[in-house]
Amino acid sequence: MLKIKIKTSNKIAFFLPVPYKIIKTASSILASKKFRNQMHKWANQDSKNKHVPDAIFDTILNKQLMNEMIRELSNHKGTVLVDAKLHDGTEVIVKL
Repeated sequence: MLKIKIKTSNKIAFFLPVPYKIIKTASSILASKKFRNQMHKWANQDSKNKHVPDAIFDTILNKQLMNEMIRELSNHKGTVLVDAKLHDGTEVIVKL
């Protein structure tokens, strides 16, 4: 389970647990062909001279690669992925 903790400078704290099942579902949506085609359209929408090749989205948003990455993340429980403290006192911690 991915655990997201946010503490604001007003002493307000948020805790958001994200189960791996939700992460796997989101990765399936991101890896779908329809979503990849839409990402390709968005990437090339504003660029008139530079064309973003479709192969980039095929390699980055690969379903097998994303599932393997999620499986590896689940093997390393307790690892802190993000530990950010802003100058206004806000803290963000993302932990496996």
